[in-house]
Amino acid sequence: MSRHLSTFAIAEMLKVDPGSVANWIDQSLLKAHRTPGGHRRVAVEDLLKFLREHDMPMPEGLGAPPSPPKRILVVDDEEAITQMIARAIKAQHPDFEVVEAQDGFRAGTIVATIKPNVVILDLRMPGIDGFEVCRQIKSHEAAKHAHVLAMTAYPSPESEKKILECGARICMHKPLNIEILLQEVEASIK
Repeated sequence: MSRHLSTFAIAEMLKVDPGSVANWIDQSLLKAHRTPGGHRRVAVEDLLKFLREHDMPMPEGLGAPPSPPKRILVVDDEEAITQMIARAIKAQHPDFEVVEAQDGFRAGTIVATIKPNVVILDLRMPGIDGFEVCRQIKSHEAAKHAHVLAMTAYPSPESEKKILECGARICMHKPLNIEILLQEVEASIK
């Protein structure tokens, strides 16, 4: 990659109109110089600074390599609940990958495959319950980094203590407060 980019190359890279790039330069938002032929050129360092200052995504190949997407696994034996949670997360964070599982066995398979950043996990499920799923997540080297956010419709001090001892970060009560859930997901991602 050259050290200086044309407005057209920047527009193509950022998926914007070339006129937008020219406007940024004209408004002194993006530092540029002109070639003897009158064409605008932007140093890569100045483009990187502009993108950071304006909280814009970093195009692939420009600066740091792209970070992998944030992955969330939602586990509950009630499909309506996993779908509701998945929709709420995708509405707030369309760039997150959200995967659903309706049982503990499937959750274990998915955790091993996608290595999620966050697992939202119901405690009561047929077969493998949330306690065992949490233990399995925290015992596998490749998955133990995942933040487990437990949830239950049957809260008790004993079950909350037990799931926290298994490695969950928090235990929320159903019906879920979606705003609190989204705050916990964001806190876990950071």
